[in-house]
Amino acid sequence: MTVKKKAGQSKSKTTRTLAHRLAELEDKEAIATLISQMNWLADENRLDELMECFADDLFYDVGKFGAYRGKPALRGFYEQMVGPFSMRIHRTTNQVIELHGTRAQARCYWRADLVMQGKALVSSGHYHDELLKVHGQWKVQVRRATITYMCPLEDGWAKTRMMSME
Repeated sequence: MTVKKKAGQSKSKTTRTLAHRLAELEDKEAIATLISQMNWLADENRLDELMECFADDLFYDVGKFGAYRGKPALRGFYEQMVGPFSMRIHRTTNQVIELHGTRAQARCYWRADLVMQGKALVSSGHYHDELLKVHGQWKVQVRRATITYMCPLEDGWAKTRMMSME
């Protein structure tokens, strides 16, 4: 592909612009991959690796399920919340990523199909993430998880918007 220069535009400016655009695409892809990888790690209960996806000074807000500051607190939440599910399939869609140098914001929808005590559950919501690039790697520094519904599959979200976790 040939890049056509505008009148008066130097080759170095065109090259710099392309290099900047390529770096931006690479950063966005790295963030999208990080968010997807976090789904796999949580679903497979690989909590040591999952914690590495977060900045050391992380803050994770899950609404009525609590807010957690730091990796030990977040790991405790995952052990308590994720442990009871015998099956987890978690996915994210509709990612929108905005870059601001070594900081970024990302938002996406999530859906999880779950099994707890032999009962099929469905849940969905959205994430709003603030990310930080640390030593060349993107890390989630702040995550706000909103749960739109979590209900038994047979009830569906129209009948039961939010089930009890007790």
